[in-house]
Amino acid sequence: MKLGMPTLIEFDRLEQNLHLCRRLGLDFIELNMNVPLCMPENLHDEEIKRMRKEYGVEFTVHLPEELDLSSLHPAMRAGHLQRCMETMEWACRAEIRTLNMHFNQGVYFTLPHKKVWIYEQYEAEFMQATIESFSKLSDLAVSFGLELCIENTGNFHIPFVRKALNKIMDLPGFRLTWDAGHDAKAEFQETPLFMRLIDRIGHMHLHDYNGKSDHQPLYSGIVPVDERLRLAEERGWTVVIEVKTGESLEESVRRLGQRGRR
Repeated sequence: MKLGMPTLIEFDRLEQNLHLCRRLGLDFIELNMNVPLCMPENLHDEEIKRMRKEYGVEFTVHLPEELDLSSLHPAMRAGHLQRCMETMEWACRAEIRTLNMHFNQGVYFTLPHKKVWIYEQYEAEFMQATIESFSKLSDLAVSFGLELCIENTGNFHIPFVRKALNKIMDLPGFRLTWDAGHDAKAEFQETPLFMRLIDRIGHMHLHDYNGKSDHQPLYSGIVPVDERLRLAEERGWTVVIEVKTGESLEESVRRLGQRGRR
């Protein structure tokens, strides 16, 4: 198991993240593609190799959160797919193997008595678009030797999302990211799916949920942190301590040390 940290928005230079990562004894940084300083246009792959050698820190990638590879608008879907493919090629050149991504469940109509998801209403079109997009990414992931890890955002228990995931997991190059904080926020409704597909998990986002907000310091809420870490150790997953400030990260690492986890 390797422990890492996310890109912190409080820093305006990647080197600040690297200094903190090394000082805390963490293994890697997850480069967030929503942050301009991490975008391929602004961060050359050779620079990543230099920083890896200089700081002794590895990297994973978090693809842009707004990606929707199931969009029923062909032009929008093509643009999002192109951005994924560009980032995968860049990650391959930078020798980054793990890329994390969300699965976008689309939008819904709020009716007087229920919520209607567009992708559920148009499920055949949604499934066709999804499989076409993810099949292309699968081929590229295999050719580049990458793993695309799909993260739960509190949506894996939605029936049409779960059905799509089952199809995607049949494709090579895809694994799962278990976001333990999102799972807790969803009242642990996603835990059975992850336990059923435990051999397909490769990555974990670990943060706590205190009943009001997630991305809280470890051991401050209801997430069974030690249990999740035990699974990660047994399975060799990479684990991002996905809190959002340097202070929360330092506190989380300190608490892990107190429990003999560092």
